[in-house]
Amino acid sequence: MSRTIAVPESLLKKLSRATRAFQQLEDEMEDFLLLSNPEFLAKMRSARASHLSGKTRPLRDLKKDLCIK
Repeated sequence: MSRTIAVPESLLKKLSRATRAFQQLEDEMEDFLLLSNPEFLAKMRSARASHLSGKTRPLRDLKKDLCIK
């Protein structure tokens, strides 16, 4: 047995703003935690150095090796 409940538009707008704010906070917290992790930073530096020195391979080759279309 389902019921329909009328929800004021102002309440939905507040909920929407709160959801966006929480998502932004979550993104910022994730960035902060990653940038505070020395192991992650070392991996990123290594990956960037490999990329800049041309030690990367095309995505199409990786997909082919992994049998991904």
